[in-house]
Amino acid sequence: MLRAYINRKNLRHNAAVLKNHCEAGTRLCVEVKADAYGHRAKLVAPCLIDLADMFAVASFEEAEEIYPLLQNLRNRQDRQDRQDKPVLVHRPLFAGMDVRQIELAQARGFHCTICSQEGLRYAAEQLDGSLPALNVHLQIDTGMGRLGCPDQDAIALLQLIEQDKKFCLRGVYTHFASADEDDLSFTHKQLGLFQNFLTDSGLDQRSDILKHTANTSATLRVPQAHFDMVRCGIGIYGYRDFTEGAAEPVDLLPALRIEATLIQVKTLKAGHSCGYGRAFIAPRDMTIGIVSVGYNDGLLRSLSNRAVFRYGKLYLPIIGRVSMDLTIIDLTLVPGPAEGMKVIVIDDQPDSLCNAAALAKQADTIPNEILTSVGNRVKRELI
Repeated sequence: MLRAYINRKNLRHNAAVLKNHCEAGTRLCVEVKADAYGHRAKLVAPCLIDLADMFAVASFEEAEEIYPLLQNLRNRQDRQDRQDKPVLVHRPLFAGMDVRQIELAQARGFHCTICSQEGLRYAAEQLDGSLPALNVHLQIDTGMGRLGCPDQDAIALLQLIEQDKKFCLRGVYTHFASADEDDLSFTHKQLGLFQNFLTDSGLDQRSDILKHTANTSATLRVPQAHFDMVRCGIGIYGYRDFTEGAAEPVDLLPALRIEATLIQVKTLKAGHSCGYGRAFIAPRDMTIGIVSVGYNDGLLRSLSNRAVFRYGKLYLPIIGRVSMDLTIIDLTLVPGPAEGMKVIVIDDQPDSLCNAAALAKQADTIPNEILTSVGNRVKRELI
């Protein structure tokens, strides 16, 4: 009754588009955090295993979920490209964290983020010196004000990492705060601070250390930020996160389509209300449909009386409030509507009035929130 279709061809197309914006040899890290932005990491990773050089997740739990899958793909006899595809975990090592996660990271070879001396010391106490060193990436806070080591403390933390044989420095990175905005001046300021750190630390001369800063927006708009690798999230799934006119058009294709079933068709008399709060009053006799989708499935309640679904070439307005499990739509324009009809809730057409970008604009949010809100009740299928 409620199903999401993940378009393999579009995922691969988007990855290729993003790679083509970089110089040859620049690596691509595919962000599959938040269950691949709601698309299912277990479906997305196999599609991109030959295009991605690394995958990134938010937590050790997410890393462990895709690890067996990546190992199986790497070990398949019919694969020509059997290169290891590391998993970078953005959540840093921190004092007091579950020791089992550190042990798991060392055993699995995950690439871990380091942001503080406290986290480094705590991890060092837990590591098994007889096992291979823990792969780490040093994250520098160049202005995001969130995770990361302050740039003035970064040299000291770098030295501690390199002095301890339990750690193997594999990368250094930062995160841009506003690469999706029209004004890129702060992004260039962050870029300058990161470049200064690389120069002062001597890491700019080391080819064995991955330098990476660029998210989707920076990949498409700030070529100076590409360094050795770009980390792309929303672009992989077919959306950009900067405003129209902020850069040249980009041929990204949405990868997710959600279809829901019409479970009842009825006539609403003029003056009759529908939905909680009587938020819609029929201005005339009209045919309405009840659709098996609601805010539990990711259709934001704020889209009540605002968004549309698609049926063929027709757009069908949502009327009344979106409920937890049900939504009401206006079927006036549909010839012969019937129970069992399928309507498109989130579209995979770039110019659709109900793709994730269009819904995000109506809800005053970003496509990322629309996509990651899709609930577990929605069954995903790769096509």
